[in-house]
Amino acid sequence: MKFQFSCILFLFFLSACKNDFMGESKTPQVDAFGEANHVVIVCDPELWEGPLGDSITWYFGSAYPILPQPEPIFDLRPMSYSDLLGAKPRRELRNYIFIADLSRVDSTSLRLLHSLVGEERLKKHLEESRVSNLINRDVWARGQQLLYIIGKDPDDLYSRIRTSFPALSKQIREFDRTQIKATAYAAGLNKGLAAQLANRYQIDLDIPADWLVATENERGTWLRKETEKSSSNIVMGKIPYLNASQLSTEGLKRIRDTFSRTFVRTDSPGDYMEINDQDLPLFIYQKNIDGNYGVEARGVWETKIEFMGGPFQTYLIQTPAKDSLLYIDLFVYAPELDKRNLIQQLEEIIQTVHFK
Repeated sequence: MKFQFSCILFLFFLSACKNDFMGESKTPQVDAFGEANHVVIVCDPELWEGPLGDSITWYFGSAYPILPQPEPIFDLRPMSYSDLLGAKPRRELRNYIFIADLSRVDSTSLRLLHSLVGEERLKKHLEESRVSNLINRDVWARGQQLLYIIGKDPDDLYSRIRTSFPALSKQIREFDRTQIKATAYAAGLNKGLAAQLANRYQIDLDIPADWLVATENERGTWLRKETEKSSSNIVMGKIPYLNASQLSTEGLKRIRDTFSRTFVRTDSPGDYMEINDQDLPLFIYQKNIDGNYGVEARGVWETKIEFMGGPFQTYLIQTPAKDSLLYIDLFVYAPELDKRNLIQQLEEIIQTVHFK
């Protein structure tokens, strides 16, 4: 009798789950909440607290390139399946990754996965793909994403964590771009400043309304956004294109140091900004911006005298006429804050560059 009652109660619970939060019976009525770069890892506690949890953290919690102090690519929040089925707000966050070893998953977790993914779809995925590419959107809240890394057994699961990381991290990053961009442009657009830059550099660039011109001269333009605890900066200029060596690592370093010494000053006479590629590496990537070839550099800067420093990203882009290079440098100074989100907001501004 007791066993029969338990079975009835369990079936009622699953039925209630399906009708209440599986997203199959109605459209979500609330918006997902949570910050960009935050990911809920739904996983059985015994898996999370063992080597598998270390493996997930190794990939999804690895260091964001490149910041003065280590910050993770994603902020991970572990949550068990039972916790997820508890308080409703736990199902209304933005990004989830479900982790499951199907050789040991319990009936509640398996039923939940079948409800979210579909039993046949899950089976087909495990048979045909070595990379996790299952995605659900807006299941329990609008603006929500559910991803899955599910293996047939422990070895298969470990393999899928490794092979799926590049695609899943890109998926989360792209999904969060809307929120990051909304934060960057929360104050609206500075159309007057955008028109000024368009006239000088022959580009369209969306500048947020809370940005101002710090300095402008014949060499270029320095834009700033100042808050109580942070300073976000963009330095722009245009130089003649002479040869391919300008786009080399040493060429980019010389160009950046020249612009930095022209614009950036501190209260100490003779102080200047320079690249510090001794303590942390300088990464250089080929970059296509608005259909034009260029390079992107990521590294850290510091001042020669005062103890100031932070991350930077520098872009050198060939203009459509191929006779000049557009120089755009992003850097952040925020000694009391994490800097990952600040530099990502600057990236979103640069994504709006369009050559006339």
